[in-house]
This record gives sequence, C-alpha cells and structure tokens, in this order.
Amino acid sequence: MDKKLLSLIILLFGIFSTLSAQEDNRITIKGVVVDATTGEPIPFANLGVLGTVAGVASDMDGNFELLLPLSLEKYKVRVSVVGYTSYEMNVEDVKGEENMRIALKPVTYGIGEVDVYAESLVYKKMIRQVVENIGKNYLSKPYNYEGYFEYMTSEEDQPARTKEAIVEIYDRTGYKRSDVQTAFKDLNYRFREVRRSEDTGKVSDGLNYFDDILTADIIRNTRNVLDISNARDYKLKNKGRILYEGDSVQVIAYEVSEPALSTSGDASVTSYSGEIYIHLKDLAVLKNVTYISAKDFNILGRNLVAIDLPKQENVKMTIITNYKKLNSAYFLSGITIQYTYKEGEKNKNGRMQYVTTRLNATNPEVFQGRMYYEDIETNRDFWENYTVYFQED
Repeated sequence: MDKKLLSLIILLFGIFSTLSAQEDNRITIKGVVVDATTGEPIPFANLGVLGTVAGVASDMDGNFELLLPLSLEKYKVRVSVVGYTSYEMNVEDVKGEENMRIALKPVTYGIGEVDVYAESLVYKKMIRQVVENIGKNYLSKPYNYEGYFEYMTSEEDQPARTKEAIVEIYDRTGYKRSDVQTAFKDLNYRFREVRRSEDTGKVSDGLNYFDDILTADIIRNTRNVLDISNARDYKLKNKGRILYEGDSVQVIAYEVSEPALSTSGDASVTSYSGEIYIHLKDLAVLKNVTYISAKDFNILGRNLVAIDLPKQENVKMTIITNYKKLNSAYFLSGITIQYTYKEGEKNKNGRMQYVTTRLNATNPEVFQGRMYYEDIETNRDFWENYTVYFQED
C-alpha cells in the first residue's frame, strides 16, 4: 500500500476516534414537552440541572435537546414552566433518550369571591410594587446577552419561509424603566450568524424585525400594563393563584378599554388585553401574555425603515414573554410572537421566537447601533453543530 495513502487512513482514523471520544464524554437527552391534558406542545419550558446553570429551553414546538458533560450524570433535571406542575428526573435514568415525551399537568387557578372595585385597587398596587422592585429583581447594570432568533412567515398554498439567526445584544444600563427614546438608545444588537430558507429577493426580505422582540420585553420597555401613569386605562381582574416551583404566583388579567399609542405602542390597535404572572415572594414578573387586534400593521414597522408593503388588515397577534431567575437576578429568557393578517384576498401567518442562550454581566462587550438588515453569509458548519442551551459567562 502507498505510504501516503496509509498515512491518510491513519490520520482519518485518529480524527474519527477523537470525535467518538468527544461524543462519549457527554450526555444527550432529546424529547418534547407537552400539556398532559391537551397533548399540545409547551414552548419555553425550562429544563435545568439542579445546582448548576446548565439547562435548555424547549422551542416553539416543545422540542428540546439537552447536552450535558458526564460529570453531571448523578444530578437531577427539573422541567418547569409557569402554569404547570414541575417535573424532575435523574440524568442517569434518561441519558441517551432520543424521543422523551414529558407531559406536564396544568395547574388549576384558585379564585375566591372578591369585590371587583377593591380587587382592581389591590392589583394596581401590586403592579406598582413590581415596578418599584425592578432594580432589585432584574439585572440592573450593563450586560450582554445572546440568543437564538427564528422568524417564519407563510401564506395560503405556499411553503413557509424561515430565517434563523444568532443575535448579540448590549444593554447599556440594564433593567430600568425610562421613556421610549432612552430605552431605544440604550439597547443595541447585531446579528452574528444568519440562515434562510431562501435568498432575499427584495429589501423587506432582509429586514430582521428584531425590534419587535425587544419591545415585547415589558420590564425593560414601556407602553404596556406596567406603566403606572396609564393605570386608569386598565381594567384588572383576578385570575387566581398558582404554584410555580413551590412558590405562589398571582395571575392578573388586564384589558384596555380604549387602546392608544401610550398603552399599546401602536395607534392602529383596536383591542389590547392579556395576563401577567407575578411571583408573590419577590414581586417579579415571570410571564406576560398579550392579545392584540389591530386595523393594520404600522407601515414603517418598529424597525423604523420605510418599506413598500401591500396593506395588511385584520391583524391578530399573541405575544408571550418569559423571565427566568439566575442566582439572585431575573433576565429575559424567551419571547414568542404569533400573528395572522389578511393581505388582499390572502390569509398570512407569521411567528417570531427568541430564546436567550448566554449572559455576560461580568465584562460585557460595548457596541453601538442596531443591525436592521441581516445580509450575512451563512456559516454551514456553525449551524450543523448548533444547539440551544444556556450558559453564564
């Protein structure tokens, strides 16, 4: 046999052996998290290794892939999401599972008899306390966070169009409520990796629409139910209390009687309501769900870039925002935005989802501006090896 050929075979064998050894040094657990009653997938369920920062969040379809080092084999994983009973499992019992189905039982709301007027006053006071405690409960200093972003659109008789990206965000001040202009200047982002299902054909195809994600962070941004100055515009109602990881969570339903730019962030909104989940132990928001109806989309969009789009009518939107606690501070863990609208005679659907995968509050990298057009060459090797997990720097 030719010596060069033999050397090549030996080299390749060494590479394959090294890769195999790396695979043997980690634990893989794959599956889906679903509602035990309906069988529907549960997005943004947290799968965290107790006693560590290792973990992962389920995606919009409830799917997850948890990659762990062998050193965590004797640990437990807790699966938790607001509104459901938590579930724990031993890593060694489920390692190597490829098709786990984790069914979480929904928690029943406990609602007692209340005086409606007094109830509204109580919950307005609670929301005021939430705002007063933001600096104590949430990261309130400059920091970076990085996450996975997916944007999907579809219409009748057409295949879905998708784009994925890794987004790096720099928050110059951390969590504190201020006016819209200040918040806009303090939050910057850039796209590091982008993958699309098809090439861009026009300017609007390349827009990333990530401002919508930032705006849905109701703790960091204004024009939502936490704006004390607009408290009189909101009707608040008790939806009961639930248990989340052993602690009580108050669920408050809210509705704006006459939506306006100051309460919804968009002058075209016709109805604005939702539910906010407040952790009673520290008065922090764990989750917010907002339901919006609008006459049309703002033609400029939150990207502040003028684009020529056909008129979009009868817009229905649901926004779900989740927060997670790491050590002593809460941070944005995930957002999903789903919407439908009519464009001419066509019904169209869209979905955005964002999951935070990394935090850096120790030595954050400072950068300016926002990247509105994500015309970045795809790194195939990156996406072939990418998995969504959370880590702290």
